[in-house]
Amino acid sequence: MRTTLRVIAGLIAVTLIIYGMFQPVEQYTIWLICLWAAAPLIAFVIAMGQPLLPRGVTRSLNSLGLFLVVLFLVVSLQLLRQQVIQAQAIYDRTQIDPDSGQITTNVRPVLESQRVVRGSIYDRNGLPIVSTTLVEGGFALRTYPVIDELGLDPAAFGNIVGFFSTRYGQSGLEASYGEFLSGERGNALRRIEDSLLGRPQVGNDLYLTIDARLQAQAYALLGGRRGSVVVLEPVTGEVLAMASSPSFDPRGLSFNYRSDNWNAENERIAVFWAQINGEGAGQPLLNRPTQGQYPPGSTFKTLTAIAALENADVANPNQITCPNELPTETGAPPVVNAVQNLASLTGSNPNLERVYSFSCNTAFAQYALRLGPERLETQAARLDFFRPEDAPGVYSGFPDLATTPSRLYVQPGFLNRPAALADTGYGQGQLLVTPLQMAMITAAIANDGKLMQPYLVQRVVQPDDSVLAERGPVVIRQAMSPTTAAIMRENMRAVGQYGFGRVVSDFVPGVVVGGKSGTGEHVPGAVPHAWFIAIAPVENPRYAVAVMLESGGEGSSVGATLAGQVLAAALALEG
Repeated sequence: MRTTLRVIAGLIAVTLIIYGMFQPVEQYTIWLICLWAAAPLIAFVIAMGQPLLPRGVTRSLNSLGLFLVVLFLVVSLQLLRQQVIQAQAIYDRTQIDPDSGQITTNVRPVLESQRVVRGSIYDRNGLPIVSTTLVEGGFALRTYPVIDELGLDPAAFGNIVGFFSTRYGQSGLEASYGEFLSGERGNALRRIEDSLLGRPQVGNDLYLTIDARLQAQAYALLGGRRGSVVVLEPVTGEVLAMASSPSFDPRGLSFNYRSDNWNAENERIAVFWAQINGEGAGQPLLNRPTQGQYPPGSTFKTLTAIAALENADVANPNQITCPNELPTETGAPPVVNAVQNLASLTGSNPNLERVYSFSCNTAFAQYALRLGPERLETQAARLDFFRPEDAPGVYSGFPDLATTPSRLYVQPGFLNRPAALADTGYGQGQLLVTPLQMAMITAAIANDGKLMQPYLVQRVVQPDDSVLAERGPVVIRQAMSPTTAAIMRENMRAVGQYGFGRVVSDFVPGVVVGGKSGTGEHVPGAVPHAWFIAIAPVENPRYAVAVMLESGGEGSSVGATLAGQVLAAALALEG
């Protein structure tokens, strides 16, 4: 009986200790309750294992010893939790006062980070974008050589490299590759040596896929307008440029340890933070290519066309009409074309190329109705457009930077209505897409139907010049057949040669450009978003481009002009 009671008490004590030990740091009260509830059980287990002594000094001393042993075990368990099990969580803990909003953190990681020589960030040609300089006192100052050495605007790179601030944290690559840049990932032996010898911790360098010159030009071409530019290398998925506007100068959040007045420096950073988060700032911290979600307008007709070609037996892509209006269901407004009498341009017996090049809404509404919800959803899924029930919190197809998944629709069952299916087919409905996703679709067409994983970081290099990590082309999936991709390249060629988008070709004479314009309606009465996707040269595409200007106007003029200018800049840098 005594043995059974000891086993039961022991099991309960162990269960309480394990349960409390792994409670979150914030649940400290639960841990204390578990610990002190286990203490008498531990004492009981020990006492029941001892022979019963007669009353007297020996028994009293034995009881005192038992009390001290249990107390020692309780203290040991407390130290085990604090210094081993929950050590990192306690070290990194941030406490926010619910009344005042005052933030309290462990000052040690902040002080340590100020002395870590974070790794540099270089472009594909080895041009330095971000670096670190040690200043007096052993502090590490984050610097941006793109200004002094290259004469480029650091704001052009803000959305990619992000910021590193001891006050406001990290973003961009400074966050997603923070463990590499700080040296936490890499040669463990070197970190131990640095610690023992009192040397500053040195991080690893990042070598990117972007061309710093093209990135700066793409940002400059946005001209302060709210929007995005994405340039991909179709075969590999390398991101050659990814500009977001408005952006921010990361120097504004970097503490200048050379300053004589640190209080003034902290105030400067606080003012800058308030400015870029103000109402009229235009959300410069939002990386629009990966986090902006917009109706794609007629650029989505590209996906509908792909679905029609992949399901040609049902969609009959080359047997189509382009009426001025197309009724869909009772009580719903008909689908209409943006240009009246568009059939005069598409011809009396048009095919897919003609209705694509002249962006006939009613034709693509018909394709969607012929395909039905299931086939359109299947093709959309192959190009990483998600239904609401399948959408992840963060899109994993571009792990270098936080990316929002593109959505085929928002409300479950939306495509079951014919009017909704028709609207989606020509690029409206409830579509919400990122500019990066449209660039990926464009690149897949250029790459014989292979959807590539885009990437920004080519390799991570340690201080001894050894390569710690390296990236290369990754095929997500075959999103369409090579035959469909070849037909779509010809359809895009038609847009650039004679269709609603031929303006794009004016900027690159002698180069055959393919494209598709889009005019995304969003808020009723507001100026629509201007989109354009492009590939060049069509016969052997080296660039896949997606541009988007928020409330920019017509994609066939404003969007095509911007895309043409970006392609001209990319081609000019080849020499």
